[in-house]
Amino acid sequence: MRRLTLDNGLRVVVEEERSAPVAAVAVHYGVGFRGEGFPGLAHLFEHLMFEGHFQRVEGIGGFCNASTRQDYTDFYTVVPAEAVERVLALEAGRMRAPKITERAVRAQTSVVREEILGKIRKPYGGFPWPRLSPVLFREAANAHDGYGDHESLRQVTVGDCEDFFERHYSPANAVVTVAGDVSAQAALEAVSRTFGKIPARPAPAPVSWWEPPAGPKEDLYRDRLAPLPALAVGHRVPDPASGAHFALSALAGLLAGGERPRLRERLRRETGHTVTFSARVGLFDFLDARDPDMWVLTAVHPADLPAERVLAAVDAELESLAADGPGERELRDWRTTWITSHHRSMDRLANRARLLGRFELLFGDPVSATRLARTYAGVSAPDVAAAARGLRPEARALLRVLPKEE
Repeated sequence: MRRLTLDNGLRVVVEEERSAPVAAVAVHYGVGFRGEGFPGLAHLFEHLMFEGHFQRVEGIGGFCNASTRQDYTDFYTVVPAEAVERVLALEAGRMRAPKITERAVRAQTSVVREEILGKIRKPYGGFPWPRLSPVLFREAANAHDGYGDHESLRQVTVGDCEDFFERHYSPANAVVTVAGDVSAQAALEAVSRTFGKIPARPAPAPVSWWEPPAGPKEDLYRDRLAPLPALAVGHRVPDPASGAHFALSALAGLLAGGERPRLRERLRRETGHTVTFSARVGLFDFLDARDPDMWVLTAVHPADLPAERVLAAVDAELESLAADGPGERELRDWRTTWITSHHRSMDRLANRARLLGRFELLFGDPVSATRLARTYAGVSAPDVAAAARGLRPEARALLRVLPKEE
């Protein structure tokens, strides 16, 4: 792996991966929906940056996509290896001067509106995100809906978007990652040629979105499209720098993942009901945000099984794991499952480039992204027990979903 910082502040990460004649380019900008100021502006600007871009990338045989998360927005492309410099030139053009017009703003506002409506017009839309965030957090940056309100977004002006670009889309607030069938030296030279002449602009000052932990809070809403009731439990988690996320991830997997997850098996034994669980550490993904972030567990359960009974099972399993930890074989099996899944994900070049880029942007350490499996393999039963002890019932947020009325 090679790293470089250009004179204009742009950080560059390059990794050679010669298993196939393709390459990925990812560009991460250090602004997500927590730093947008106007709800939904970061997501809208992601769409504006794509104006005409899909057609250009598809024209050279590639595909591209983007996402807006808490602390970053990323754009990623996979193309035949010989087309890497053409993609870099396209990305440099967007970073230098995107075309922001009234027509584009109105068109992309309409596209975002359809995304928002599409999300809420389906069963369990907005569950658990973004509805869980305001239950767990109090500060607007952490609690608000990153999609934005489509009626409010109609008030966004070209000037708002230009100001957002000037403040957040500078080379000094970005990371370019190239991974795949490339020469590292040639890739670094190509990035220097295409991005190096973009004028330097200051990066925005670092902002902490930390807020004091709050006590328990509950909310519920009726989803008239949902066939069954559901609940989501959210817990604040320690800063990623603590290393606790690995044990919290193992805890999530033991409770809700694999062939015989603890929670599903407990409720089958005790009630005869089947409940569908999922759990993870990270609102969107593992080590995907700075502090604060959340550990989240969801359950879709039969109507004749009270939510209180599901929560009692969650509490009982957490108490059991906090006292005794998992058995070594159980933990070993889950570690193997997680590591296998991680390696499969990294076989997809876009995922690999995005992971390296976000670790550089968020934590200043892309090398640690290549060691995730090794670190996860070191998670012990006492680590999981300590993680379980940290998820106290009196500190959780609870979101309940009531299904359609009969």
